[in-house]
Amino acid sequence: MNPKVSVIMPSFNSSKYIREAVCSVLNQSYVELELLIIDAGSTDGTVELIKQFSTEDNRVKYINNVDDEGPAHARQVGIQKCDGEYIAFLDADDFWLPDKTKKQLNSMQDNKISFSYTGYRSIDEDGENPSCPILMRESYNLKQALVGRGIGILTIMIEKILLNDEIIQTRSDFAEDYLWWLLILKQGHIAKHINIDSARYRKTKNSRSKNRFAHQLSLWNIYRKHVQLSLITAFVYYMIYVINVSFSKMRVALCSRYLNNSV
Repeated sequence: MNPKVSVIMPSFNSSKYIREAVCSVLNQSYVELELLIIDAGSTDGTVELIKQFSTEDNRVKYINNVDDEGPAHARQVGIQKCDGEYIAFLDADDFWLPDKTKKQLNSMQDNKISFSYTGYRSIDEDGENPSCPILMRESYNLKQALVGRGIGILTIMIEKILLNDEIIQTRSDFAEDYLWWLLILKQGHIAKHINIDSARYRKTKNSRSKNRFAHQLSLWNIYRKHVQLSLITAFVYYMIYVINVSFSKMRVALCSRYLNNSV
């Protein structure tokens, strides 16, 4: 019997893009999945769209998260309510390519992988101008993840058993997903790259990722409070991280400019 994959999708006033996101899940070539959409009280028609999807396809489950505290809390609620053996994540403004689930799950099962991520590209608000593939390592242990953030949450597939209550109840103001991955890797697990281009990350004007200062402060707090690095060790890892991420973004930007100018 094929294992079930639970897809967790936070939403809030997402009517502009959520149809594309949901369809990209429901149209996967792997059909043994459920989609839990955890909504934070949308007022723009998002809830009506979710209910319509849930009526048309019983794999879609609408969760009214009245006490929403942000995307990490929504994902926590979804994890606690889902019943799949594997968990994947997709935000309401991103989308997957059709064979993402099937190829990733097959590779995980064939190679006995419990935590995996894939390649992806960014797009603009209109879904155009795809970037070059985001640079990926073949795998991440804790030390490697501390100096280079390359695991995109929209590409994750992970055995549910790894996301225990202690991990998913640990919070950060920003970079919540990165914190979870570090805590899992700190337990000795390894995240493995599966070499497929599987998803598209939409860059929007109101994205939380635009708040760079808050992200950097959260990153420092993660190093010190949650991973419990010493002051000096945290500073060294932080500086290497900043350098690595800067070079990675520069490479993708230059490559993408060349790619889009040559089309």
